[in-house]
Amino acid sequence: MRRVHLLEIEDQAWCPRPVRDGGTDWLHFMANTHKAFNAIAPRLRDAMRRAGVDRIVDLCSGGGGPWLALAPVLEQSGRVEVQLTDYYPNLPALRRICTASDGRIGYRAERVDATDVPAALDGVRTIFNGFHHFRPRDAQAILADTVRKRRAIAVVEGSDSRLLGIIFILLMPLMMLAMTPRIRPFRWSRLLLTYVLPAIPLLGLFDGIVSMLRIYNPRELREMVAGIPGADSFDWDIGTQPVKGSPIGLTYLIGVPR
Repeated sequence: MRRVHLLEIEDQAWCPRPVRDGGTDWLHFMANTHKAFNAIAPRLRDAMRRAGVDRIVDLCSGGGGPWLALAPVLEQSGRVEVQLTDYYPNLPALRRICTASDGRIGYRAERVDATDVPAALDGVRTIFNGFHHFRPRDAQAILADTVRKRRAIAVVEGSDSRLLGIIFILLMPLMMLAMTPRIRPFRWSRLLLTYVLPAIPLLGLFDGIVSMLRIYNPRELREMVAGIPGADSFDWDIGTQPVKGSPIGLTYLIGVPR
């Protein structure tokens, strides 16, 4: 199955903020409940070690991504500081994560463009479940920016199979109906947009299927890297990572300057 770049509602400026934030809150909740991204921790720590930094600059952070679960795992092998950023920062969610992390995680309130990251944000760049939002030209621009500015990068997507991913997404609205009351902090707007006017489950279903169709597979990622000037001055590790207890693994790209 080849990659298809269709429209995701969450990416559109007209998407109502409560609906977008409800969707990113759900993704954050699932990432930290299932903890699938913890499987990438050894590879990420190795990239940090080779880059000589203990700071993570997380791009496209949405509702905070997997960091409440992943940061403590990384900390078992050494110091880690995480800075969350986004083009549409969900500030209430980012503040909440910062408070809950006991100082491990901070955030940048200003908008950050992943294709032109400010030089002051120094550290290993990460993108969890966000790279597929970009068309090939823009995705390649993200990698070109990290090559040009000599920053290590780790891109991780939450599926290594488009077909299995779509099957999982078809079940997601039922999961949302069952699990939404467990999401914290409690919000009446989230309940309203889930159970009365089911905008958040419908967003999750539509955007989830589109996301699976948009995920870059390892071959496509290698082709993208091959077209970037200066990419041969980096060491690239591109492949899939199994997740214990799950039929769906992760797809990853890690680049570290030599």
